[in-house]
Amino acid sequence: MNPKRRQRATLNRSDCEDNSSGEEEFTQTINRRFRSSITPQINTKLQASLNRVYQDVEKLKRFEPRPAEILLPPLSGGTAGELDCILCCRLLWKPVTTPCGHTYCWMCLDRCLDYSSACPLCVTSLADYLASSQKTVTDFVEKALKTVAPTEYTSRAVNHRLELVQGLGLLGNEQIAVFICTTAFPCVACPLFVYEPRYRLMVRRCVESGVRQFGIAACLNKEATGTKRYAEYGTILDIRDRVLLKDGCSILSTIGGRRFRVLSGGEKDGYDTAQVEFIRDTIVQQDQLLNLLELHDKVRAKGRRWWDTVPTSQKSEIQRVFGRMPDTEEDWSRLPDGPSWTWWLLAILPLGPQLQVGILGTTSLEKRLRAIEKTLDHMEQRQPTVAAAQSEQTTTSSSICRDGRTITETAISVVQQS
Repeated sequence: MNPKRRQRATLNRSDCEDNSSGEEEFTQTINRRFRSSITPQINTKLQASLNRVYQDVEKLKRFEPRPAEILLPPLSGGTAGELDCILCCRLLWKPVTTPCGHTYCWMCLDRCLDYSSACPLCVTSLADYLASSQKTVTDFVEKALKTVAPTEYTSRAVNHRLELVQGLGLLGNEQIAVFICTTAFPCVACPLFVYEPRYRLMVRRCVESGVRQFGIAACLNKEATGTKRYAEYGTILDIRDRVLLKDGCSILSTIGGRRFRVLSGGEKDGYDTAQVEFIRDTIVQQDQLLNLLELHDKVRAKGRRWWDTVPTSQKSEIQRVFGRMPDTEEDWSRLPDGPSWTWWLLAILPLGPQLQVGILGTTSLEKRLRAIEKTLDHMEQRQPTVAAAQSEQTTTSSSICRDGRTITETAISVVQQS
């Protein structure tokens, strides 16, 4: 090879090697800078901030929560009216706020909704509000009342409780509330549908007070009671269950308790009240116990025979409402109202209202048994033939219903003697 050409090739090769080395150094520098930029570095400020957050979290774990205090000025003459219910003009008690933004006492709003489903102030419809049953006490307003006017709020609670007690006759010398509807008997179920505003108020007071009791008496005509609006004798009902409907009405499952005699009548917020005395059967003397036992067994056997003749469809309906015929108690002669099966039988027998009241007020078990016996004897005499009953079961039912007035006239003489 020509020496000059060899020297030129060597120089060119040397230049390429020098250029290659420079590129590699440049690439390595860029890579080092890039790696240093993505490699996490220790940040002392961030680490200090995280440490403080961790310490605060540990403090919160050991912190005991306390309810927030509402700092409000004391109650004065200028602000007292702002905390009053617009319906009763008294300090709000169990404040309830409607969807339209108005606040009332719980009981005041209930009484207004008994007559109308509109807001008492702005007449906005509260039908959906009633249907959803979303009514609850407004906690903020209640806490504000307890903070601003603690003495007045406590006094308001005491007065509310006293009004409940007086309205239901829970004090010893007060009158009891009376539901004028029908005759109920001791130990027998009495389902009720409450829709009238006055009785809706009465039932609410019974439930809220915790007593869950009220009296019931039959509504009789003036010929039977003179100037009285309801029967002379009634029964105390115990509320077992209450189903509140969307429209504010309620279905009550009650059972009869003690019997009472009305001494005087009155009225409270639209519903009737009465001053009463409780009655019970007279004690059976030892020499009369044997005869009473024989009469008891005979009447019960007649009652069972009559019950066997009742059509199956009617039996199912009677048992659904009143339950099965109770068994005889061991100490039935010493019970204040006698054996419970007698009242169960009286509840399903087709008796007139006046006779039902008369038997309810009878304090002699013997006379009550004889009245039942006469009623059963009369029904056996008027009972249709077996063939007719099998061909058409409804014939027995209609015949029994038509005989109600005759049965009343037959048995009433026995009851009047008591």
